[in-house]
Amino acid sequence: MPSPSAKSASVAAPAKRRTQEDRTREARLRLREATIAVLVERGYAGLTTKEVVVRAGVSNGALMHHYASKMELVIDATADIYEAAIERGQRIARTPAAHRDPVGGFIKDCMSVYFEWPFIAALEVLMVARTDTELMPQILPVMQRYRSLTNELWLEVFVDTGVPRPQAETVLNLTLNLVRGMAVNSIWQKDMKSYKAQLSQWAEVARGMLSRPGRPASPSQTGDNSRAASTRV
Repeated sequence: MPSPSAKSASVAAPAKRRTQEDRTREARLRLREATIAVLVERGYAGLTTKEVVVRAGVSNGALMHHYASKMELVIDATADIYEAAIERGQRIARTPAAHRDPVGGFIKDCMSVYFEWPFIAALEVLMVARTDTELMPQILPVMQRYRSLTNELWLEVFVDTGVPRPQAETVLNLTLNLVRGMAVNSIWQKDMKSYKAQLSQWAEVARGMLSRPGRPASPSQTGDNSRAASTRV
């Protein structure tokens, strides 16, 4: 236990002053977090910079100082969503459970993204970017970074357990597209019980695909075409 004099010294010690860099970083973070919240609640069409500054607790001048346009703010906020998803996937992939059952681990990672608010926020941006020739070129690299890093992460997990890379790529792509399809369906049809049951059934099928010894890879599973498929958004 510290002595009374040491305790008094620690209490009396002045708090470390925040630097301008600290204040800038915190303000930008609040603005991005507020942007994501509005995207989830009101969609892209309902996203206004006025609402963002109110939620972030900053002035409109501060917003314009940090972000020149609504598009720039949305791109930065979307990048935050995907970076958080990358980090979450890394945590899941590093667990012993994921190495014992990579199929189950990858499904868990996918569900943490596509059945939660990050997918809703990102989808709002993607639907606008589909017909926006200025937004799409800027948002596409963000999505490609997430997909490429996440696929490579999980491919390593599968390969480490003895699964040939072509087979792992096939299972990853099938699983990813199955989960994404369910996530889109869940926007209007909330049926998580059925989704989980179907994914559980798919996991058994996928494990069976990977456990069959001596199964040759098909031409579509090998070479550059397979590698290109593994990094698609």
